[in-house]
Amino acid sequence: MHPRFLFALAVAVSAVFAGCLGGLTGGDAVEPREYPERPPTLDAETVGPYAAAHEEVYRHNAIVEEETEELREIVVGAGVQSVEERGDGYEVVVSVGFYYTFGDDGSGRPTGIADGRPYEATYFVNETATERLGDTL
Repeated sequence: MHPRFLFALAVAVSAVFAGCLGGLTGGDAVEPREYPERPPTLDAETVGPYAAAHEEVYRHNAIVEEETEELREIVVGAGVQSVEERGDGYEVVVSVGFYYTFGDDGSGRPTGIADGRPYEATYFVNETATERLGDTL
């Protein structure tokens, strides 16, 4: 199976089970998240998961900042597509899927869901910098 299909399937499955596993915030405010700390050792094994975690926080915080409706839940999943050594660091491409729920119908349930279009984001990471180079969104 193609990695992008598997990633999309994983995001869809997590979306289905999020409500069953207590994913809804029940009226609590959805807040910005803190970015992950850079791994103590950067190498081809650690830089990919770090960049994926960084992109999950980036997308989460962008939704919090941009959305005008009352947010109920944000689910973002990112998976590593490639890691290549570049000069003094690594170029990492991650695939991202996301959705969020918003509003309140009066009974504590959200009034809507927004499914984000899957995209890829590219990062350059070295010992001193984490630079988001862009995305295909």
